[in-house]
Amino acid sequence: MVLLVLSGCSDYGKVYKSKDVSLKYRWAMDLYEKKKWSKSMELLEQCKDGYRNQLDTLEKVYFKIAYANYNLKAYDFASMYFKDFTDNFGASPQAEEAAYMALLCDVKYVSDADLDQSQTKDIINALQTFINFYPESKYVELCNGHIDELRGKLHVKAYDQVKQYYGMSEFKNAAAAAKIVVKQYPDHPKKEELDFLIVDAQYRYAMNSVEAKRLERLELALANAQDYFDANGKVGMHYNDVVEIKTKSQSEIKKLKELL
Repeated sequence: MVLLVLSGCSDYGKVYKSKDVSLKYRWAMDLYEKKKWSKSMELLEQCKDGYRNQLDTLEKVYFKIAYANYNLKAYDFASMYFKDFTDNFGASPQAEEAAYMALLCDVKYVSDADLDQSQTKDIINALQTFINFYPESKYVELCNGHIDELRGKLHVKAYDQVKQYYGMSEFKNAAAAAKIVVKQYPDHPKKEELDFLIVDAQYRYAMNSVEAKRLERLELALANAQDYFDANGKVGMHYNDVVEIKTKSQSEIKKLKELL
């Protein structure tokens, strides 16, 4: 068995060093079928120049390299090759599949790496562009699912940022961040809580301010409270809390005005 393995490795080495492109291609395809992605890809990479004038074969080479990277979970490289495929072989019957796979790789890559929100938003836009371009595609439902998943991640990140500021008693930043989240994501599943945090954080920020700044900041807390009532009414989970903050703010404002 050891001799057979060594013999196989030796044969692969000979093929790898060979100048016979068709031999490399046959080996690469065989290795691909055996799910030996790395070795298959090494040979396929060597085949690209050899088949640059044979577009049908070159198309298969690019497609297999892209999928080999995908199977190895090298999603950034896989995405690059799927995108190259759609750029170079746009008329191919597999162009639509490659376009979707490039997006899927981007979704998986951004999920694995937990990258910044701007990249996530770019992928969402790209998924929507795919849906608009291929409205009848079998991948539309999957793309919508990816969009929902990525938007969910953005919702969580944005909410966590607000809570982080709040937990660190950075109430000014917490109120400002919560306002941004509500504006950007009006469908946020925790919008009511964020509406409350805008009020509560602003009130705490005002009460921790020097007396000269407190009046102006409490008046903003009152305005935020009214925004909460307008958006959520009496059915809001934090309605009573906001009423209490409003009452305390009005009382403190009255005291401050009496001192003027």
